[in-house]
Amino acid sequence: MRATCCLFFCLWLSSSYGMDGTNGVDETTDLSNIPAEVFARLPIGGYRLSPSGTKIAHFIPFEGRRVLVIQNMDGSNRQFVPPWDEEIELVSFFWKSDDVIIFKIHMTLDRQIFRKKTTETRLFSYNVADPLVRWLGQPKKAAFGKGSEKFNSQYERVVDRLSHDPEHMLVELDFELQGDATVYKVNVNTGGRQKYQSTRKGINQWYADANSIIRFGTGYKPRTSQRRFLYKDLDDSWTEINPEQFNGKYTFEGIGPESGQLYVTATNEYGTSSMLLVNILTEEVVETLFSHPEVDIDFAITHPETDAVIGVGFTDDFRREQYFDKDFRPLQRGLEKALPGQVVSITNKARDAALYLIHAESDTDPGQYFLYNRDTKRLDYFAEARAEIDPQKSAPTKRVNIPTSDGAIIPGYLTLPRNGNGKNLPMIVLPHGGPGARDSAAWSYNAQFFASRGYAVLKPNFRGSTGYGKRFKKLGENQWGGLMQQDVTDATQWLINEGIADPERICLVGSSYGGYAALMGLIQQPDLYACGVSVNGVINLPQLKAVDRDSIGGRSWIKQMGLQGANDKDVSPQHQAKRIMSPVLLIASTNDARISYRQTERLHDKLKKLDKDSTYVELDTGTHYMLNSESRLAALSAMEVFLAKHLTPPSSAPVEGQ
Repeated sequence: MRATCCLFFCLWLSSSYGMDGTNGVDETTDLSNIPAEVFARLPIGGYRLSPSGTKIAHFIPFEGRRVLVIQNMDGSNRQFVPPWDEEIELVSFFWKSDDVIIFKIHMTLDRQIFRKKTTETRLFSYNVADPLVRWLGQPKKAAFGKGSEKFNSQYERVVDRLSHDPEHMLVELDFELQGDATVYKVNVNTGGRQKYQSTRKGINQWYADANSIIRFGTGYKPRTSQRRFLYKDLDDSWTEINPEQFNGKYTFEGIGPESGQLYVTATNEYGTSSMLLVNILTEEVVETLFSHPEVDIDFAITHPETDAVIGVGFTDDFRREQYFDKDFRPLQRGLEKALPGQVVSITNKARDAALYLIHAESDTDPGQYFLYNRDTKRLDYFAEARAEIDPQKSAPTKRVNIPTSDGAIIPGYLTLPRNGNGKNLPMIVLPHGGPGARDSAAWSYNAQFFASRGYAVLKPNFRGSTGYGKRFKKLGENQWGGLMQQDVTDATQWLINEGIADPERICLVGSSYGGYAALMGLIQQPDLYACGVSVNGVINLPQLKAVDRDSIGGRSWIKQMGLQGANDKDVSPQHQAKRIMSPVLLIASTNDARISYRQTERLHDKLKKLDKDSTYVELDTGTHYMLNSESRLAALSAMEVFLAKHLTPPSSAPVEGQ
């Protein structure tokens, strides 16, 4: 069972049943015996309190999909909102009032107007008292039927929740599909709407201040990759902000409390990002609110009642929160003392009550939820993200600093199986996707799955990863197949030099860009890897560039891809397939709107024609991001078989005739 804890401000920890209907973990559970289905299962989570704190909602997995559960705090009046189509995934929600929930879905569509699959968002309201789902972005004409898709906004985004108004909120829609958004005031009960902020050419995102007045807009100028920024002062006059002064210098985070003030992030003297309050009209820095010498700010935290910026989230080895708000700062510190050894975050507050939902996690704990009452100073255990997983038997993950061949140091995260001495292990090198992303030490379902099967796992944050400052990220530009790939190679060599990895049993595994890196590793270092796995990987670099060139800001993006001065085909797995000597497992989702599964299919066909050892697994669901349990299970199961075949030690291979 979970360890209890003590608190300087009168902690009480309950061991009662959580809202998910579980009461802990079987102490006899051994992760090595847990089937792949458990790791593939979507976690329980996303808990949100209603404004009064009398109701709660959260996601649960059901038949491999995320289902929204709504109920009273005592567990009564339970209601379910399931996805109603295979192409739909529920991704987020919030309480508008005690009776109305707003939820967002992702869906994949074949857009004839774009001549490709697209990932789209839709907003719906759900009335708890009179169960009814209402589409808030429904167009006035041709919402359904042949040709209807051209009338639907591709993205539906909440601009302002209008917390003071229980019936309305501000929603951004683009029915013209020109990348120019209009803001509407939408009635969440009827779906009726009226224009609130008209379209401005080149503005695709609008932002409101604490008084729900639209004051800032961002986007791209038509048919170019040049940024556009607009600010409206208190006198209602719009000012065009020079993009050369703003873009590249500031990243918008929120509207400030005074005229001309914006919350922004900007590069500091350490090369990482700081949270600043600036006057955008005078370019004066009003206040530096947060700065870290080693890592960037990931996101701004907003107040649950006012939406004002009150803190930041950042990742060192874990994702953490730090508040500069005078009420939330001592609360966060108290919770961290109450839950030692855990990374603690305040996930939600009941708007009209002193109730908070708290999340705690570690490298071995996939997450627990607690309910904190600030009036009574009582902290109650509430639920677990993955009740089948015993943290005491999960594989620990630690930060490692990896030297590269050019004298630099890159961070990585090493997960070792619990059984064994940590030496001469079968090894999986797991480069992340993006490549503009990063890994951390947080519990990871795929790393833990591999570790449960006896494999060590290294997740290297190669140069080009985000989170370590602008310079570290910029080093990855024009380095597909170059420096970023060399860092993965150096990380692998470091594992061998340290005696951690068996040099004969190392496999590269990755998704998206990570899938690309897995294949390029086999191409560039055929003697270093025993095998490779690509899941929804980038296969054909010239083709990806051709597609992205037509996207908003695409021209800027494609300049960062490939190797400067090199032919794209030289760093494209499709065009270098003959150089692949090791066995490969190729996995692709047919409803992937980012990378067409046809890329993977064509590479497999080419490898087979070249008489290479290639296995192809096609998934019907999951999208690019493997959002459901079905796709995750299919991928894990295929990888389990593939890795067991190609990373089996020679001494344990079956002997002919026995």
